[in-house]
Order: sequence, then structure tokens, then C-alpha cells
Amino acid sequence: MKFIDSHSHWTDKRWALQGEGLAETLKKCLEKNIDFFLLGGVDPDDWHKQISLKKTYPDNFGLCFGLHPYFVSDHGYEECEFSLDELAELLPQAMALGEAGLDFRPHIMKDSQTRQIEFFENQIELAKAFQKPMVLHIVQAHEKARQIFHLWDAPERGGLVHAFNGSYETAKPYIDQGFLISVGGAITYEKNKKLQDCVKKIPMEYLLLETDSPDQAPEGWQGLNNPTSLYLVAEAVGLIRNISAFDVLEISSGNFKRLFRL
Repeated sequence: MKFIDSHSHWTDKRWALQGEGLAETLKKCLEKNIDFFLLGGVDPDDWHKQISLKKTYPDNFGLCFGLHPYFVSDHGYEECEFSLDELAELLPQAMALGEAGLDFRPHIMKDSQTRQIEFFENQIELAKAFQKPMVLHIVQAHEKARQIFHLWDAPERGGLVHAFNGSYETAKPYIDQGFLISVGGAITYEKNKKLQDCVKKIPMEYLLLETDSPDQAPEGWQGLNNPTSLYLVAEAVGLIRNISAFDVLEISSGNFKRLFRL
């Protein structure tokens, strides 16, 4: 059985700065039967890096293009609008639209709340137009996201809520809208009782595993997070659900294939 990392950032410049580099990291993943990775889109520069990466490794990476809330927060309206036009041009070749969403942490949001909301809504409409699942990045903004989906409706293809770290009560409205809940290294932290309770209650057919590599390492991980840590995420979920890590990985990979019609 081959396993899937539902969200990771292989175009991040930190891979080139570490000793082993991208090729060696991919080799380690393949040796552990983790052989497919949905990338996380950030900005136009990232999208083009993804395209180049997929040309080199066509069987291992899925393209995912979106305007990350960080990008929207850090750039003015005109540049965001220009980038949205480019997204519409490139999106047909991607598996999903994302990361898109809202991040209302004060140090991220600054004065961008209205702009974040507008470009999130624009990307929802693009996902509908191109029939793409969405990869959501929602931080300290779940109530506003619920309001937006109530107003605009979720894309027919649904998607996934990446790096989910909330309660079951927060997850349930996304599930009702057709989104899968993707969990990563946060589930391995013993003190994270709220997320552990969520994973205990969530229907397994709505659960995905991710690493968000090179970020969000599991508890006790040393150095840059890489996707082999997917096994630690699976072990943590398995302990909560009283099933094996391999069963968790198999279920997650099957859910991913169902979502993306693979």
C-alpha cells in the first residue's frame, strides 16, 4: 500500500538550505511507501515552482494553486487582483485551489481583513467555476468562514481544511459542507486535548493526514519537518481511534483518492 501526504510544501526554499535536500528527502519518503504529496499553493512564484517540480517528478506531486492569506495580507489590492487573474489562467492544470482562506491573527491580519474576505470569496467562485476542491487555511476566523460559506455556498467538490487544530464543534460545519478535516503534527502533542477529542469523534471517512512539511513538526521532532513524520501523525490518530497506524494511513489515503477522484 502506498500512502499520501495530503498537504506539504516541497517548493519551500528551506529544502535547498538543508543538508540532504529535496531529492534525498523524497527518497526517504518513497522508502517508507509515502509516494504522493498534494502541494500547498501560496503565491504566483510558488505555483510556477510547483509546475517545475512536477515536471521532474510527475508521479509524486499534485499541483495546488491559491492565494494564501499571508500573500493577500502582505500585498495591495491591485497586485492581489493581478495574481487572481493569473490563478484563473493556471488553475485548470491543478488538482485543487488552495491554500485559500482567512487568517485573523493580529500579526498576520494587520489591516487586511476586508481584503482577505474579498479574495477568499473570489477564490470560492473560481473553485466553483473550474470544479476544483479547495484547500482551506482558516486560523482564528472559523466563524467568519462559516458566514461566508452560508452566503456563498461551498464548492460542489468540497475540499479539505488543512492543519485543522480545533474542536469537533468547529469541524462539524465544514463536514456538513462536504469538507474533509486534515490533521498534522498538532495531534501528537499530549496537551492538545481539544483536537484529540475532535479526532475521536470525527467520522473516519472525513479524516485526512498531512505533515505541512517543512512546518508543524510532531512533538519531539528534531530539525526541519519532513513527510516521513506522517507515520507519527498516523500513530497518534491510531491510539485515539484504537486502530493501527497503517490502518489510519490506508483510510486517509483512500479518503484522499475519493475526494480527488483518483
